Amino acid sequence: MPQIVVLGWDSLVGEPGSLPLRDGRWREDGPRLPLELSRLAPQRFPSMALSRGGPLLQVFWSYMDTDSVGEAVWSLSQAVGCKPENVGFLDLVSGEYWCRTVDEHVDDIRAWALRKKGEGEGIEVVVWNDLKPDFEKKARRELTPENVVSYMRNLRPETKEQARHYLESLPPGIETPVLAAVRDDWSNLFSAPNQPGNM
Repeated sequence: MPQIVVLGWDSLVGEPGSLPLRDGRWREDGPRLPLELSRLAPQRFPSMALSRGGPLLQVFWSYMDTDSVGEAVWSLSQAVGCKPENVGFLDLVSGEYWCRTVDEHVDDIRAWALRKKGEGEGIEVVVWNDLKPDFEKKARRELTPENVVSYMRNLRPETKEQARHYLESLPPGIETPVLAAVRDDWSNLFSAPNQPGNM
């Protein structure tokens, strides 16, 4: 039976919801992948996504409480609110994989998983949120720290509150240029002293 792990880098780590995790524990030594606050969530606030050109950050990982790849993909798609085809996966046994965001980093995920196997972990399949960045398309402006801050200033109050909750739930170690700019403008954006990572 394959042992399946899921990668995480945003609020999924702190709030996995119905995602079936074997022991509920997220490990901090996942592969390094490029991330940025580059995708608009359904509520229209910027969220973290795999992004070419983003800083390489060490992501989190956890064992899933299923031995079915199909069920793992479906469960993750439901947890993040996307279609199953927007879930990436890598099968270490067959070599099969699916990734539409940063496919040039699939070998990095494979190398990490094989290294963990050498350390005694039973990883055979890796799944992850593979939703593409879409800020530039939907916000109709270039993805820059300044443009994202400007965009967020014009969000509705209820959307800003959802954005603040999301940003405050990001796990430690997730640091990007766009997120840094949002932090610098935190008091103007949210009229509150708290900043993600400084609570």
